Amino acid sequence: MKLSSILLALAALVSPAFSYAISHLPRSEGGLDIKLTAIGNTRIKAIITNKADRPLKLLRYNNFFDDAPTQKVEIFKDGNAVQFEGIYQHIYMTDLPDEDFISLTPGESIEREVDIATTADLTQGGAFTISSQGLIPFAEVDSNEVTGAMAFHANDLEMDVDGAVAATVEKAIKPVDKRSRLTNSCTGQRRTATVRAIQASAQLSQRSAQVAQNNAQKLQEYFKQTDQRTRQLVVNRFTAVARESTVNGGRTTYDCTDRMGHCQPRTIAYTLPAQNHITNCPIFYQMPLLTNRCHGQDQATTVLHEITHNPAIVQPHCVDHGYGYQAVRRLNAQQSLQNADTYSLFANGKMTFRLFLY
Repeated sequence: MKLSSILLALAALVSPAFSYAISHLPRSEGGLDIKLTAIGNTRIKAIITNKADRPLKLLRYNNFFDDAPTQKVEIFKDGNAVQFEGIYQHIYMTDLPDEDFISLTPGESIEREVDIATTADLTQGGAFTISSQGLIPFAEVDSNEVTGAMAFHANDLEMDVDGAVAATVEKAIKPVDKRSRLTNSCTGQRRTATVRAIQASAQLSQRSAQVAQNNAQKLQEYFKQTDQRTRQLVVNRFTAVARESTVNGGRTTYDCTDRMGHCQPRTIAYTLPAQNHITNCPIFYQMPLLTNRCHGQDQATTVLHEITHNPAIVQPHCVDHGYGYQAVRRLNAQQSLQNADTYSLFANGKMTFRLFLY
């Protein structure tokens, strides 16, 4: 079934999207301390401490609390970033259960360990610098609704790695089959849903590029600046995503089922940036193609989000500096340009499609 026509919410192009002013977000700087230490050749420990004067209820995805092979640190060799070989995952943020949060009382610490060689090639050995910073979404103690984001900036950790020993560490992600744009896991209704979402992503991205070119207010809201360089970077990325949103070419491959086993109960989809590969999780197929809710989640913006993670599309590829609208509003201009959710929220934020006719 092909997409044939689109109804646009034109009035929203000249009116601000529904949003929280930055001043209305909870103050969250300095409340979370993360200390990194080396405990082995490629193993590190993160000590996460609540330095705030109140309890913290932190979302456990895409940070040190997450057991999935997500990006928990950045690794540098001679000043150059080492390629991340794990996954970026897109989380369903509606009706979050208690088990999706980690609670910390004031002064309480939790320790987490990770082997950084499972998601990076450290076989060259020698000196590496490990860093970690970002935003962790949080909810109030008596609620599971995300209401803000807690900023953190861990210490830089210098490690001297034995490359031969690092080579023996089992990788979290195995190579994927690159012979087909849509793998043989894409059949029946799942294939149909995936194709429709890819087509919708193309049209969302095209329209978003036009809005970024002409609507300074929206550019300021999501990307914090309206200068020509910022405008062109945003337009170029949306244009690249639109071009990549196709089943007849491109460099991204798709799995319609979780053959690698990294879908968690709340994971909509995940991307392997090192392999330019996207996997849809079961919850993806329970979502609408397009939502009518501002800053809501749907299949089309999920595809858009995941494609921005792939380095074959635009370099440097997007990462997950902040997740959700509250976190996105707290990012600085540089972080916003490299944050996947900023692009999907921009595309969704009241200025795009509201109805597809078939």
